[in-house]
Parts: sequence; structure tokens; C-alpha cells
Amino acid sequence: MSWFSNARDLIRALDGLTRVEDKHGALIENLRNRVLHLEAREAVLVAEAKAAASAAASAVSAQHIGDLARRIGVLEEQARQNNNFGRTRRLTKD
Repeated sequence: MSWFSNARDLIRALDGLTRVEDKHGALIENLRNRVLHLEAREAVLVAEAKAAASAAASAVSAQHIGDLARRIGVLEEQARQNNNFGRTRRLTKD
């Protein structure tokens, strides 16, 4: 009877180990799915960060270009005034 009892205990132990293995497999699969989800979220966040950086760079660039255009306009106006002033002076000297 002792070998039968040992065999039954062994079968129970194997059954318990199989259940534990199934639980661990499910936990591992759950963790795998969570990691995949986090990786996908990370990719979205990186794409959003790149888009935000690009938009900020464009805004800064546009601001600087606008400032340069304004300054060039002022210089052009000053050059026109100086050019016109020089013509007026020459006309009055003659």
C-alpha cells in the first residue's frame, strides 16, 4: 500500500506543479502584454514630443524671421531717406 500512497502523492504533487505552472504562464503572459502596451505608449509619447519640439522650433524661427524682416525694413527706410536727402542736398547746391 505504501507504493500506492507514494504514487498518489506524486500525482497530487505533479498536479499542483502543473497548476502553478499554468498560473505562472498566465502571469508571464499578462506581464508581456503590459510591456507591449507600455512600449506602444512610449512610441506615441516620443512622437508627440518630437512634434511639440518641431512646433516650438518653427515658432521660434518664425519669430526671429519676423524680427529680421522688421529690422531690414527699418534699414531700407533709413537708406531711402538718406538717399533722398542726398539728392535734395545736391539739387539745392547747384
